[in-house]
Amino acid sequence: MVEVKERIGRFTSSQIWKLTTSDRSGKGFGSPALTYIEEKRAERSLGRSIDLGAVSQSLTWGKIMEYYCNKFHLDISYTLCSNVTDVHPKYKFWSGSKDATKTDTAVEIKCFEPKNFYQLSMALLKLDAGKITLDNFKKDFKEVYWQVISNAIILNKPFCEIIIYTPTEEQLIQIRQEIEETNVLEKLGIEPWQGRFIIEKDVYNLPYIPNGIEYPNFVKYRFQPIAEDVIFLNQRVLMAEKLLSNE
Repeated sequence: MVEVKERIGRFTSSQIWKLTTSDRSGKGFGSPALTYIEEKRAERSLGRSIDLGAVSQSLTWGKIMEYYCNKFHLDISYTLCSNVTDVHPKYKFWSGSKDATKTDTAVEIKCFEPKNFYQLSMALLKLDAGKITLDNFKKDFKEVYWQVISNAIILNKPFCEIIIYTPTEEQLIQIRQEIEETNVLEKLGIEPWQGRFIIEKDVYNLPYIPNGIEYPNFVKYRFQPIAEDVIFLNQRVLMAEKLLSNE
């Protein structure tokens, strides 16, 4: 386990999907991968991130909602640890920050706004019902899929779990009250001004499931990674590092 600064110059789970893109031949890297490799080259040259770290409301919302997802829905078998970055034990140029872990599972928690919440939650429900396959899911949600696969590889966990959460109306009212009356934002390492929008905005302008609606606000799906995908991702990261190091 290392500090977040250790992400600098490393291929990270959150962006690893870019390395899975291919050119027309299917053998070389696609444009997203080549751009990403050049960004890592710049970071290594400058010794710092090239991202100035602007904090958006969606990122702040996600961090706060991860906490409440854990509070309202996860049992003690989960350890919330999104602030910790892990480096691959063998390949030091590969790192990732998982949202949570279980004994044998890498866990990714997504707290999207309504449109993306619906799309991802519906896909997970279809996966659970056997209406689509992991290959179908991988095609439509490549960023989420490859992120959790990457973290499972780094942590040497045999299983992955994807969770999607948005608060119910009742939960959101409780969340707003806690933000107003307690130091929960400070506890999460969030400046008060960054999270004030949750209590300053009209409740109807925030993501939530209204009272009386039966659609689930919390959906999870646990699976064992496809062996070929684990091999493929390992190969792609090694290939990217070779390209970066040899130029």
